[in-house]
Amino acid sequence: MGKSGQNRAIDGAAGQDGLAALITLGTAGVMTFLAMPVIAAALVNVLGASERDVGLFSTIQLITLSCGCLLSTFLPRGQFRRFGIAALVVMIVCDLLCLTRPGWTAFLILRGIGGAAGGVAVSQATAAMARTRNAERSFGLFLALQTVLSIVCVYAMPPIIGAFGFAAAYSVLLAFDILALALVATRLRTISAAEEHDAMPGNDLAGWLRSGGMLVSILCFFIGVGALWTFLALLGQGIGLGEAQVALVLSISKLVAFAASFLPGIVGGRFGRIVPIVAAAAVLVAAVQVYAVAGSFALFVLATAMFSFGWYVIYPFQLGALGQVDHDGRPMLAAAALTGAGLGLGPALTVLGPGGPAGIYLIATLAFLGAGLFAIAALLRPSSPAPILAQGS
Repeated sequence: MGKSGQNRAIDGAAGQDGLAALITLGTAGVMTFLAMPVIAAALVNVLGASERDVGLFSTIQLITLSCGCLLSTFLPRGQFRRFGIAALVVMIVCDLLCLTRPGWTAFLILRGIGGAAGGVAVSQATAAMARTRNAERSFGLFLALQTVLSIVCVYAMPPIIGAFGFAAAYSVLLAFDILALALVATRLRTISAAEEHDAMPGNDLAGWLRSGGMLVSILCFFIGVGALWTFLALLGQGIGLGEAQVALVLSISKLVAFAASFLPGIVGGRFGRIVPIVAAAAVLVAAVQVYAVAGSFALFVLATAMFSFGWYVIYPFQLGALGQVDHDGRPMLAAAALTGAGLGLGPALTVLGPGGPAGIYLIATLAFLGAGLFAIAALLRPSSPAPILAQGS
């Protein structure tokens, strides 16, 4: 907070252009994750990679992405433009080198380095968006762009790979990284250490506890997502749905997710943050129960629509809430690392339950309940708002 007690801008990225730069920076950081299903399929179909090879590739991408997010917590705070540009340059170099068709080991090393740089990019962008005037809107648009680009990857990358070979898949990532670099370099400015210190003075004990509560809430949410999303196709097949029907359900989920991502920005702070988070968590819990009794295509579609709706509503509010209680910046930087951690923990924890679909539903239900309860605990005590970074409206 500024000494005057008013929200103050700490970056020259005012207006829609600055917000667009931040959203593009964050999306560039996770592009390799968004394209992972297509790239994984190409590894098998084009390069003849084994299931073990694909698993190793996916693990490296997720682990290094999380490591990059954690690395951001040790970097000087508030230097979003500086570290965003550095991360994008590293990502561009890695993408360019992948176009040269390196060997398997070199390819994995390049993707690991690029993944770590992507983690820095997405964590810096997330921390910056938390300080925008309408953080929920910023995060909702962030998720909306990811949804659009995941669809673009599905339809654009296979023809490119078919025409020019596997390595050409990274031309799509390269093009987006260059776009992000241009926006960040021209629309954001570096701020001084004094400005950052005035804007983010640090957390007291209560602030750290509330920030920790929101981080646990986010982790619980992604554990539930990981438990459910990982096995979604298998759950559909388990009730007799064919591959085409499962694909249709996933397509519908993308449409619902895209529409839902705009709701947090529309709702904003009208009802505070506890009410939307708890409501979305309730929708997620209800979705799991519908999955548990679904025996038809219609019910499976309904459950998936509820799941996608809750997913794309709760997460922007969780990030906005974390930005509200965090006056240090490091918890927000670490938040992005919880995505990979939760997505990995969710499937692993299902083995602790009764097994089969029942175990999946149990872990998902408990995780979504935890997401709501920890958010309530973190937000019950009022907290002063974080300073404004960009005036995205």
